[in-house]
Amino acid sequence: MAIPKRLSKAMDSLTVNHEWGGVNEMPEEILAPDDWRLQEIMKFRKGLKLREPRRIKEAEWRIKQYFYKHNINNPFAQAYILRKIGTKQSTILKITGLSKPEYYRHVGVLFRNTGYYGQLRITDVEAVLRQAKISDILKDVNNKIKE
Repeated sequence: MAIPKRLSKAMDSLTVNHEWGGVNEMPEEILAPDDWRLQEIMKFRKGLKLREPRRIKEAEWRIKQYFYKHNINNPFAQAYILRKIGTKQSTILKITGLSKPEYYRHVGVLFRNTGYYGQLRITDVEAVLRQAKISDILKDVNNKIKE
């Protein structure tokens, strides 16, 4: 998503004029409520919040398309791949259509005692899938299955 020019100008003016404080300081704390820069920032935030549900649905669809394109039709295989890259369990269940007991019985048991519980948001999962190679994600699958 492109950053609007007015928002960019507003952020730049805060930096140039040294009005922006530390990393933990919010624009609402610095700027007056009627300041055009604050209004631009708030308008952008509102737009992001309104677009978030649509972005999530699109990411789910693109993940499903990724599995279809790579001929990964088995929901357990999909769940394994998603879990391997650090996807939240609720997201895995939503994308694959598995129930919790099915997931735990077939996939969760493979990750028991690993100590890593991923919490990637769905938009991050989509980005990881686009960047990663399936062969790299699945390189240790044969070892786990043989055990």
